Amino acid sequence: MDRKILVGLVSSAALVLTACSSTCGVDSGIIPGSPEDFAANVPTKVYFDFDKAKLSDAAKKRVSAQACWLKTYTNTTATVTGHTDVRGTGEYNMALGSARASATVAELVANGVQKERLTTVSYGKERVEDPGTTEEAHAKNRRTETIIGTN
Repeated sequence: MDRKILVGLVSSAALVLTACSSTCGVDSGIIPGSPEDFAANVPTKVYFDFDKAKLSDAAKKRVSAQACWLKTYTNTTATVTGHTDVRGTGEYNMALGSARASATVAELVANGVQKERLTTVSYGKERVEDPGTTEEAHAKNRRTETIIGTN
């Protein structure tokens, strides 16, 4: 075999092993398929526009990554929590948080995750991530979060 080809193959193999160890939790002490693995390797939060429960293209990409992980680790379950910013009434925000969580679950299911593995909870505005009053703070609070459990 040509020396250049051999060096290239060895280099490629080394890159793959390095990438795998950094994403699969091999060197980090994180157990693959654990809630910690999900939190470390998948975007757990999906963000929404003001007063909306419809997933944007960027949000769908995040949900797709979650679905990929969930389809890999089929012994896991997930709870999708819906959140809002602090504007609006408590009742309205609970309904909006629920709609956001349901939209995220629907997208997970559309991406091949079994619905039986998924539950939703709405916190409305009760669990804000950023208590600020700026648009940036509000944007951080308009989200769903996917939390992994195990069967």
